[in-house]
Amino acid sequence: MSGDYVFECLRCGRCCTDLLAEDRGIIRGLTLLPEEVADFPESMVKPAVGIGRRPYERGFMVIAYQLTEETCPHLDGGLCDIYLTRPASCRQFPFSLRRGQNGEEEVGLDLNCPALKEILKEKRPRLIFEERAHAERLTEIQVEAAKRPGRAWHLDLGTGKWMRYSDLP
Repeated sequence: MSGDYVFECLRCGRCCTDLLAEDRGIIRGLTLLPEEVADFPESMVKPAVGIGRRPYERGFMVIAYQLTEETCPHLDGGLCDIYLTRPASCRQFPFSLRRGQNGEEEVGLDLNCPALKEILKEKRPRLIFEERAHAERLTEIQVEAAKRPGRAWHLDLGTGKWMRYSDLP
């Protein structure tokens, strides 16, 4: 049987842990949009992506932030205590968007999600990506950085140093 499925979160909390990941040789945390930073303790948030000639110079602009914790501080008893206002990174999960080498949008799925695993047991399911607008906001950050790789920077949580996008493997 095949059909359309709107993803429904089981609220198991598994996606709220293991938030630090190595990507392109640096350690990154959960991406936060500037307007989402206030929902987290200041000590748990650092810049993620910046645009400018050099970090800390006049004109350098941070366009995204990142959570520095392995586990989200809003995970409470296996549930998100800010679920209705959770960040775009959380809203898009288990989907992700990115621009492929030819500029086309590519949709990814996180196959570690228990709810997604249940849906995929169906033969030929068609998933509806309801939170696409949130994923598109995150993709805009990638697009902005890719426009000027020599002036786009990412803060490596492992070293605490800013790395140029053009220097990442």
